[in-house]
Amino acid sequence: MIHRFTVGGLACAVISDGQSEPPMEPPLAAFYRPGTGVPEHELRAAVAAEGRGRSTLTCAYNCLCVQTPAGLAVVDAGLGPGFLGYGPAFAPLVGRFGAGLAEAGFELPDLAAVVFTHLHEDHVRGAVRAGERAFPEAVAYAHAAEVEFWSDRDDVLPDEQRAAAREAIRLFGERLRPVGYGIEVLPGVHTVDAAGHTPGHTAVLLRSRGERLLCLGDTFYDPLQLANPAWRTPWDHDAARSVASRRRLLDWAAEDGLLVHAYHLPFPGLGRIERRGAAFTWHPLATTG
Repeated sequence: MIHRFTVGGLACAVISDGQSEPPMEPPLAAFYRPGTGVPEHELRAAVAAEGRGRSTLTCAYNCLCVQTPAGLAVVDAGLGPGFLGYGPAFAPLVGRFGAGLAEAGFELPDLAAVVFTHLHEDHVRGAVRAGERAFPEAVAYAHAAEVEFWSDRDDVLPDEQRAAAREAIRLFGERLRPVGYGIEVLPGVHTVDAAGHTPGHTAVLLRSRGERLLCLGDTFYDPLQLANPAWRTPWDHDAARSVASRRRLLDWAAEDGLLVHAYHLPFPGLGRIERRGAAFTWHPLATTG
C-alpha cells in the first residue's frame, strides 16, 4: 500500500510494511494493563465510551518516505520479511516495505538515509535483513542517547529488542550518525524531543515552504491513548517522561493544526489531532491506498 502526498516542496509517500489483520490483531489488554497504570475498569469504560465494541487494535507499520535535496530518506523501516516473533501466521502480514518501494518506482540502493525514531525491532529490522544492510548506500540517523542505551546495557529487556538494536548499530557501523534533538539531519528533516518511550525516542518534523508534518513514532499506539494520554504501555522505558512527551507533542499538534504521521495507526497513519479538554481525538486524513 502506498499513499503519495507533499509537504511543501517535499515529495512524500507512506509505504506500508504491513499491518495486523483478524485474527492476528493484538488485544487491547496487551497494550493497556493494570501494571502500566491502566486498571481494567478504565479500559472497559474507555472502550464503551468509544462505542465500537472492540477488544483488539490494528497495529500497522507505516514507513514514511521523503524525497529531500540530499536524496530519498525513510523514517523507520518496519519489521522486514521473515519475522516470526508473533508466530508463523503473522509473518505474511509484514515485510512489504521493499516491494512497496519498488512499486513506488524506487530500488533499495536508491535510499540515501534512514532516520530511526528509535531502535525497537519493529522500526529497525526492515533495514538489517539477513545480517546485511537492506539499503546498502544509506546513512542512518538515531539519537545519541538511543545508540548509547542499546549499546551499553546488558540488562535491557526484552532480549529480542536488544538484539535487533545492536544488530542495526553493528551493521550500520560508521554509517550510523548519532544525533541530538533540534537538529536538521537532512534538508527539511528535523529531530524533535520525544523521549520516554525509549531514552532517545525521537519525533521527526518535516518542514518546507510553510507546511509541516510531525512524525510521532511510538508516541501513541491507538486512539484510546489520545483520549487517555496518561496511559502507558509495557514498552515505555520511562513512564513519567513518556506521558510528558505525549502531552507536549499532542498539545503542539493540536494547537498548530499539524499534519501528523502515526506509525502504528491503520494505513496510512496520517491525520490531525484535536484537543478535547484534557484529552485528544484523532481525525484520519481521507486517503486512498
